[in-house]
Amino acid sequence: MKSFKGTISAIAIAAGLVLTAPASATLTNWYVDTDGAAAVSGKVLVQDYLDLTGIAYVHNTFTSMTNFSFNEYGTYNILTADGGSPAGSDLNPKLTAELIATGTGDIGGNLNFTPTTTILNVFSGATQIASLFLLQGNAVLDSGTVLPNGDVSLIFQASMIAAGYFFDDDMVDLSAILSVNPIVLGFATTNVNERENQAVAATLVTGYNAAFDPDQAAPVSNGSTDLYLTNNGQFRVQVPEPGSLALLGIGLMGLAFGKRRSKLA
Repeated sequence: MKSFKGTISAIAIAAGLVLTAPASATLTNWYVDTDGAAAVSGKVLVQDYLDLTGIAYVHNTFTSMTNFSFNEYGTYNILTADGGSPAGSDLNPKLTAELIATGTGDIGGNLNFTPTTTILNVFSGATQIASLFLLQGNAVLDSGTVLPNGDVSLIFQASMIAAGYFFDDDMVDLSAILSVNPIVLGFATTNVNERENQAVAATLVTGYNAAFDPDQAAPVSNGSTDLYLTNNGQFRVQVPEPGSLALLGIGLMGLAFGKRRSKLA
């Protein structure tokens, strides 16, 4: 795998995620200033969540008849808050994000992302404003129905947030909070669909080849080894106490252990 450029970041993302430990509720009525100018007039109120839409290229390597490992490169546009106007807000300029992920899956549509090699980078124009690393992530994909083909939930923790972009309801810059408390971002997509038999967008192939070896040349989505995906979703922000984050880690470990035991039973 080629080395990732820039600071590896950490934010936990799983829309709808609510930690049960104290002082861990998602932030409400927070603010984003997408150009980083920090002027009061430029801040956009986020009552609950930011919206995103995106595309991704996934290359699968089968390790058996039913199991595989995967590499994924995705790009996202963050255009609105709380569903956009009139109830929410539109962002100007927009934000973008880049997902570089690895993991394992099975033919049944269950995916597990690898925390140590899954990162999310957020940009305002060409400026990277946040860097995130995965704590835990999974997905369930179902094809062949009139319903959305699947959903993905990822939990990241922020390792870097640039000053001047994100603020809590008291106008405290989240970059300052990060030095005291962890910041967790919950990210979920609820509309993952495959563009069957289509050539993968060149921008995705370029990003994929910059992150992974070996390079892929003009892949076409085939429902098996190569997938060209579209998706949309939301992300929410939390500022848990350090002890709450530790409890989250213990809970996720217990969940994973329980799933493993149930499979072996």
